[in-house]
Amino acid sequence: MIRRWKAVSAIAFIGIGMIARGGNSEPPFTGERWVGGGTEHLTLRDGEVRGSDGCNGILGSYTEDGARLSFSLGIATLKACLGVDTWLRGIRSAEITGDTMIVFNRHGEKIGTLAREE
Repeated sequence: MIRRWKAVSAIAFIGIGMIARGGNSEPPFTGERWVGGGTEHLTLRDGEVRGSDGCNGILGSYTEDGARLSFSLGIATLKACLGVDTWLRGIRSAEITGDTMIVFNRHGEKIGTLAREE
């Protein structure tokens, strides 16, 4: 009887979680695009991050811990682009609050924000 109750409870818990996220079983940020005030942007998909700092491409991976993301960037171009602020290239972590991603560098300092694209 206890095993059956545990199984039913586990199924109900999973179902409630899926309903709360709109029935989607994917991680919360998968497929989302985040944009800055210029041409900088990121797309998060299945642990991979792609985007641009407004001049150079960004490619790497990310892990989620609730609303906190940690980034590990891979190989990228390093073009010099006059007049372009490439702050997003310094991303190492981020916190998501609603439709805002607060971006931090490797020292934990806030370097900018991105907004969830609708």
